[in-house]
Amino acid sequence: MTIVVEGESFLAIETVAEVFHVDVVVLREAYAVGLLGRCLERERKVLVAARSLDRVARLVRMRAVLGLDLETIELAFVRDPDDV
Repeated sequence: MTIVVEGESFLAIETVAEVFHVDVVVLREAYAVGLLGRCLERERKVLVAARSLDRVARLVRMRAVLGLDLETIELAFVRDPDDV
C-alpha cells in the first residue's frame, strides 16, 4: 500500500522487504545507518520513499547477492543531500 505524505509516495519498510524478497531486518539495519535514502517515521513505522527504491535495490543486491557488509556498502554509496 502506498502512503502519500506531503505529495510524496512512501511504502512501509515491511512492504519494501516483501517486494525485494529480503528479510526486513536487513532493511532496518540499513535504515539505522542511513543507507535507505529518503525515509520517514510515522506512527512508529518506517516509511521508504518510492523514489528511493532504486537505491534499495542496489543495497539489496550488494548485501544479499554479493554478501557485502553495511560498512562496505556505505563506502560504495554516494550520499544524496535530497535523501535526508
